[in-house]
Parts: sequence; C-alpha cells; structure tokens
Amino acid sequence: MIVATHDCDLSQLPDREPLIEVVVGRKVQKLEGNFTHAKSSRTLHMELESNGPLLAEFSSIDKRSIPKNVLVNYEPESNTRISPTVKATFQMWLASRYRRSAFPDEFENRLKEAKLHEKISKTVKPHGNMITAVFFDLDEGREVARTEPDDVYSLDIILLFATEPDFDAAAKAADSAKDAINQAFKAKLQDPLSGNWKYIELRYIDIISEEALSYRQAKVWKKWSLDYISLGADPQQPVLAE
Repeated sequence: MIVATHDCDLSQLPDREPLIEVVVGRKVQKLEGNFTHAKSSRTLHMELESNGPLLAEFSSIDKRSIPKNVLVNYEPESNTRISPTVKATFQMWLASRYRRSAFPDEFENRLKEAKLHEKISKTVKPHGNMITAVFFDLDEGREVARTEPDDVYSLDIILLFATEPDFDAAAKAADSAKDAINQAFKAKLQDPLSGNWKYIELRYIDIISEEALSYRQAKVWKKWSLDYISLGADPQQPVLAE
C-alpha cells in the first residue's frame, strides 16, 4: 500500500484534511512491458527497492480513502523504498488518470478496424523498459472531421526510448519497433502499386531519447495510451475531446 496523498495535505490536522488516499498493490512475478513507465493509465507495473527484487502492480480502481486517524499508531514499512525515478513515474501515472490524451472516435475506429492498435501494443510490449512512451501527432494538431476512406488522417509517431541503463540497446529496440509499425501500416493501409493511403497516412515514425525530447514536443504531441479502453468497452464508450 502506497500513500498517494500530498505531504502538505498529510500534515494537516484531521479536522481540515480528514482523509488519506492510498493505492493498494500486489506482488507480481514479472513486469509487463505495456504497464511500465505509466504507458497505461489504468495499470502500473514498477520495481521497488527492498531486501530482494520486489515487482508490484497497481490498479487505478484500487485507490482508497481512509480516515487519517486510523494511521496514527502505524509507521511506514521500513524495508521497502521507491527510487526517485520510480516515484516520478508513480506520480505521473496517478495524474494520467485525469490527463489522458483523447483522439477522434473515427480515428480510433480506423486503427481498430485495421488492428493497428494491437500491432503497436504488441510491438512495444517486449521492449517495455526500453521504449517508455508512444506519442502521436494527428493532422498536425488540427481537429478535422473525416468520414470517407480517401479522406485520410495524417499521422506522425514518436517512439521515446530510455537513456539508461543501456542507451544503445534501447535505441536499437526503438528502431526495431519503428520498422515493425511502419511495415504494418503500409501493409494495411497503403496501396502497393499507387502508394496512395486510405483511412490513415503514416507520414513518418521518429525515435527520440528521453533526453532529446523537447519541452515543446512534450506539450504539443499527445501520448498514445496502450489501454484503448474506449474501443474495448461493450458498448463502445465515446472518446471525449481533450
């Protein structure tokens, strides 16, 4: 259980801040690539510092608010720690629940029908600790309603890769994923003879290290969540505008 309450609120007297928010997790045997680095807003896998390897899974639905007075006679568990990097990921994951990027329903439907959302997920998953995020730039940020097959979306993709512990291995993994995704889009949506695209035109995929991504890119580009829950629900849920 991790206390997910800001320290300023935690230190307030119970009559002003009576509740503490916690997230309940469970131990897992291995880290799933699509759940690391806050790539999913609903499930997080991370490694904690303990006497031995401690791999943990946290779910956004396992948040609890408990009375502050309940914890007065307890102290934090002393053998487990969260590194600064993992702590930052945990905070980003908590925030992502309320700050997810949204894409047009029609765009997500086209990805689903071509099964390209699955392809991206399966391609990134084996490199979960090396590819830390997938970013989309759709129609250069413009909101355009598209209905016909030849009225295509323009899509640019960034694969963000880790700089540590092995920069070269992560760059190689991202480059391999880039080729696989590029080939999948061409096979599904590009006419091999004319070169024309239908539904979605993949203009390019770029691989960028975490240290090289600019502040502007991080603000303008939208992070692609590997949940695609809006497409998986039955009935399908609408994707709200960002």
